Order: sequence, then C-alpha cells, then structure tokens
Amino acid sequence: MPRTTWATTHFAPGIAATGESPYIGLLMDGDLGSAGGHGVAVILEPLGEGPGVAEAARQVLALLQHAAWQINGQTSLEELGDTLGQAFGAANQWLFSLNAGRSLGEWYRFGATCALFRGPDLLIAQVLPGQVLVGQEQEIYAFPGEDAERQDSSYPLGQYRQVQPALYYTRLAPGDTVVLCHQELGAALAARFPEAILSPDSHRIIRLLEELAWESGRPDAHAIAIAIGSERSAPARPLRRLADVLLHLLPEETARRLDSRARTNWPGEAVDPTIEAVQTNHGATGGVDAHAEARGDWDDEPPRRSDDSATPDRSWRDEESTAEERWEPSASSDDDAVAGDFEHRAGRSRTLVELLAGFAIALVAAALGVWQLISRRRHRLSPPADDGTFGLPRLQRFNDAIQFPDFGPVRRQLPRLPVSRMTGLVAISLIGILTTALAFSIHNDRERARQERFDMLVQTAVQERMLAEQSSDPTIARAYLSTASARLDAAAELGLDPARIQQERAAVQAATDRVLKIQRLESIQVLGGVPPAPEGVTPRLFFGNGQLYILTDALYRLDSGGTKLIKLLEPGAQVGGAPVGTLLGAAWGEGTPVAFDGANAYILDPATAQWNRLPVGTFGAPYSGVATVNGFAGNLYLLLPEPGQILKFLAGSYQNQPEDWTGGQFTEHLSGAVDMEIDGRIYVLKPDGTVVTFYRGALEGEATPQVDPPVANAVALSMQPDRPFRYVADRDGRILRLSQDGTLVQQFLPAEGAPPLGPIRDIAVDDILGVAYVLTDQALLSIRLPAPPAGQ
Repeated sequence: MPRTTWATTHFAPGIAATGESPYIGLLMDGDLGSAGGHGVAVILEPLGEGPGVAEAARQVLALLQHAAWQINGQTSLEELGDTLGQAFGAANQWLFSLNAGRSLGEWYRFGATCALFRGPDLLIAQVLPGQVLVGQEQEIYAFPGEDAERQDSSYPLGQYRQVQPALYYTRLAPGDTVVLCHQELGAALAARFPEAILSPDSHRIIRLLEELAWESGRPDAHAIAIAIGSERSAPARPLRRLADVLLHLLPEETARRLDSRARTNWPGEAVDPTIEAVQTNHGATGGVDAHAEARGDWDDEPPRRSDDSATPDRSWRDEESTAEERWEPSASSDDDAVAGDFEHRAGRSRTLVELLAGFAIALVAAALGVWQLISRRRHRLSPPADDGTFGLPRLQRFNDAIQFPDFGPVRRQLPRLPVSRMTGLVAISLIGILTTALAFSIHNDRERARQERFDMLVQTAVQERMLAEQSSDPTIARAYLSTASARLDAAAELGLDPARIQQERAAVQAATDRVLKIQRLESIQVLGGVPPAPEGVTPRLFFGNGQLYILTDALYRLDSGGTKLIKLLEPGAQVGGAPVGTLLGAAWGEGTPVAFDGANAYILDPATAQWNRLPVGTFGAPYSGVATVNGFAGNLYLLLPEPGQILKFLAGSYQNQPEDWTGGQFTEHLSGAVDMEIDGRIYVLKPDGTVVTFYRGALEGEATPQVDPPVANAVALSMQPDRPFRYVADRDGRILRLSQDGTLVQQFLPAEGAPPLGPIRDIAVDDILGVAYVLTDQALLSIRLPAPPAGQ
C-alpha cells in the first residue's frame, strides 16, 4: 500500500486516504456529516491487472462521481437510491461494452463502493468485492456482513450486462467513522483493531490498514477513512431557542421528525429515521462477530443509540411487520413520491405556525387549570360553634372538585331554531358545502404539488441535456442524457402537459444523436418488392459495370430507371444441356456476373448474352451452407462459416478441387462469419461487427467498431477499392459508416415518418455517388447517404 497522504488540498480534517491512486475518488463540499455538508467517496477494487485497467477505472469513477454529485438539495432518499442504481448501471454497461470482443482473461472488472453523504444521511451503494465499516455509538457495522446472501450485488461491474448494487442507509452523528477498503482488509481490521474504527483518528486507521495490507501480500490496496466531527457552533438565536423549548413540549416522535426536517433541505425522508441502519431488499446489513445486531439478532436485543432517535420496537426479521420501516427503491413509486413530497412541503411550511399555536393553546390550558384549582376552589366549611360539651369531633371538609362555568344564561340568550325538515335540509346543505370546499382545497393542494413535481422533473431534464451538450466525453454525456430521459419518464407518468414532454424528448433525442453520431435518413425511396429467397439461400446485392444485381430466387439486374427487375438466370433454366440448380450465390467476376449453384459456376458471355456452365471441383457432393460468393482476378471464392473455411477456385480451372485459402488456420475467426469482400485482401464480417482482414492467407488484423449500442447482429459488409470507408449493416435496421481501422464515423437510422430499414438482408453502397441500396425482407430501398463530417 502506498504511503498515506496526511494532508492535501482536496481533503478536510478528519479524512485520510492512501496516496494518489486511480481507484479512489473523493468529492466534498462543507463538513461531511453536518447539516450543510455533502460529498461522495468512491473506491474500486480491480479484479485483475493489465494495460488499460487504470484508464478504465478513471472512466468508472467519473461516471459514479458525476451521477452522485449532480444531485440537488431537493432529492429524496428514494430518488437518491434510484440515481445511484442508474449510475452503477451506466458504469456497468460502459464496462460491458468495453469488454465486448476481448478475451475473458482481458476483461475489465471492478468491485465498487460508493458512499454518498447528504447532511447527516449516509447512503452506501456497493457491488462486491468491497467493504464498508461504520463505527457508531461504540458499535461496528460492516457492509456487507458475514451473513449476506448471494445476489446480483455479488457480481462485479463489467461481468454481466445487468447489475444491481446493494443499498444501505444510516444517519451520522459526531464521532462516527466511515471506512472504505478491500473486503479482506476490512474484516481483519474489525477483528484485530476494533477500537481504531471507533476512534476519530482517520490517519491511524489508514496506517493500520497499510500494515495489514503488507502482511496479507496486497501492498497495492487502497482505502479511505472518514471521521465525522462536530458541527461548528453558531450563535444562538431567540427564535431557535423558542423552537427548542416547544420541541420538548411535543411528543418525542413528532419532535424528532420536526427537528429532522428543520435541519435538512430535503422535502421528506423515505426511510423511518428511527431505524439506525436500514437494509433494502437489494442488500444485507451485517457486522463483525462481536456485534449481535449486525449478525441479525434483533429479536434478542434491539439496537441502542444515544441520540434522539427512537428505538425500533419490532424485530427486523418480521418482514410484514416492518414493511413500513424499510426503504425499497423502485422505479414505479413516483405516485407515492408525489404524495410524500406534498405532505412534506405542507408540513415544512406549517411547522412554525403549528408550534406557536400549540404553545398558545398550552398556555391557555395551563391558565385555566391554575384558575380552577386556586381561584375557583371553594373555601373550607366553618365548624359549628363550641357549646362547651365533649361531642364527636367535627370533620374539616374541603370541596376540591373543578367547577365548570355555568353557560346556562348564555344559552338562554341564543335564538332557538325549530326542529323541522327545512332545518335538517339546511344543516345537511351546510355540511355538504363545507365538505365540498374542504375536498376542493385538498384537491387543489395535491394538484399544485403534482405541478411543482412535474416542473422540477422537466427542469432537471433540461439541465442534464445542457450538461451533456457541453461535455466533451461521450461516456459522460451519455450518462447525462440517460438521466434526462429517466426524469422525463417520471414526469410523463404524472400526466401533465404531454406537449412539453414531447418537445423535451425531441431535444434529448437530438442531443443523443449528436453524442452517438447518429444521422437520421429522410431520403429513403422504396423501389419495389423483391421475390423472397428460397430456404438456405442468403439474398445478395452487388455492383457491376455501374449496374445493380440482385440474387434472391433468381439472379436479376435493376434496369437503368430503377423501377424494374430484369431476370438474367433462374433455377431450372437449361444451360449447357442441363438445368440450373438452386442459386446459392452470385458475384461480379472479370467484367461479367458469375452465379453458383453448389456444383457449377455460370458465367455470362457479354458478346452473346448467353450463359456458360463451368463444373467446379467438389469433394463428392455439391457445396452447401455457403454464406457468400465473391470473385477477384478471375478466381472464385466461397465463404463457408460452418467449417470456418474460404475455398478458392483458380481462374480457368474451376473443375479442379479448390484450395483452403487459409490453410486450415483461423477457423475461430471464420466460424460464424456472415459476409466477405475482396480487393486483393479478404475482409470477413462477423456478427458483432468485427471486420477480420486476411492477406495471402494470413491474418493481418481485425477491427471491432466502438459503437453505442453495440452491434449484435451484423448481416452485410460493403466497401469499394481505394475508398476510405466501410459500411456494416445491422439486421435491426442500422447502417454504420466506419473508417478502415474500425472507428465509427456515422450511424444511419430512418427519420420519423420515413420507411423502415429493417430487417436488412444485404446492402450495396456506391461510396463515390453516396447512394446505398438496401435489400429487406419486403422490398428494395434506395437511400441518399449524407456526406461524412468535415475532416473525415
């Protein structure tokens, strides 16, 4: 472990961390744990070393820190949990996309722990491996604990397409400590030096972790230790003193809630603050062996705290009885959040008025009580006069009963109303009017709360979009836009002003297109329907002598007007005294088209417009499973994905058996290939969009496009000699313009209202004229492609 950084310009007193490391990050504003302080601490645990790990860690840190730092002061705990979950999802998606196309041993995977401080609240999001130790009131809490069940959070970032972090929550007080470190080091520290975790000396914690790291053979481990100090004292104010006195007159639970609201800027709390450490359904709290509470023994001894928080009176093992005490973030809880926000805002605005009113009522009640007991108490009855005899003793009597005022004279002065049907109707009408007015007032308050919630969500979405437009990092910009879309989805569920939602969605979509280099195609022309290809035949398009040829159930040529298909060769036609079989492929040869049916090649004679049959050498049976056929310099090439081969028939000797062009090597690169182009080199397309380049039978290189979303079902490759771009078509209706090294230049998608591009079967692009022909399951399309960006 590198030496501890005792003091830097980035850290405040009470915070210590290991030296400069790409795996830790800390942002803060104000004193952590205080009413006005907020910050975020992130620590990553790389699972493996290698080139690029540190740079990948910096990107993951940026994504997590950005998502946590952008949260404003009006965010509820439930929204905080949703935001952290989305941040972990975005970081995981970026890592998973980065790992695509890499061997399993070269994958980037990280355990991640994010501690978010908002005033006295601490929210922890975590995927293993990683460890958080929290020291509170001479007790140690460990997240995760030894009894934590295996779940989605047990998988690191970058391993699977989806990840769900475990979420934990607690409230901080002066003297608490928070330690983020490696899981093994955290367990060793809690077992050997528990008193250090409970002390406010964060630098000592880092020194002990350093010693444990050297003992365990992990000198490169890293950690962050944070000690929560006391808040700076502020001059007492008379109004605050009065509020403190009134809080002590109220019930304990009500006083605690009012005090919590007065000390924070949040509209409310989604978690019952009487619970010291709250477990969500996505994680499990746990602790060291010495602490019964962290092991789950809530039935034996309830948690103890010395602050003004109430103690839970039920075991957390009872799931049904504690449903109201758990916070379970959910994407479908916006309606509850709206109602909660309204109630919290109303409560916050009425807090001072209610306190003063309650205080006035208490004073009046106390005055009445004293008046009844003192002023209105009747005098003692006088004993009878002593007559000089020794009779029975006289009792000294007192009348201590409270005497209520006699309102009889006042009642007699009030007008009397006769009891009749009219009187009942009037009374019922008055009650109805009052009830309607009350319901209307409540409805207006709720509608106002909904409108405020709607405006806040839309404004936040606009801010996120503007930040994305200003960001130079595509990954960060994508995270901003993802958050903006989530805000708009939440606003749309409120059912207010759909036109405004639609307008902002269009702006977010336009910003997303700029970030992802998407061009929307409007000039899409449907040329007409095309006969379907037989089963086992892959339809193909190819250029020859400035004309477009189409292979489906037969070989066609598109006429010069682009409106009619001219049939050139079909199965069953007589060529060379024998019928033509099912055409498996076709390509442009030496100045003429070439067709192939598995046993014969057919070459069109331009002079006579007649087809010539050329039997090809086989291994005893006609060829099948041909992905594509291509010609170059008179040679004929077949791509066979199942055995992973490229077969080459030499010009002028097709009747001889072909040669395996790669010599039986590189089958893993050719297996599953979907298309092939030749210009002296052979370019083979794989389903993930990777283009593998071969030269003279040897592997020269491969290029995987870095595109969002990643390519999953590439079907066609089109390129022309001496042109700078390659074109890859995705089955779902997307065309990529790539540079020769695989760098994304543009993505082409249909504009709103334009004919759909998918599902695509093949493409042919004239890169000089900027025209692309797309063959779908239904029709043949012609597209005018936009020019590449300047400098490309």
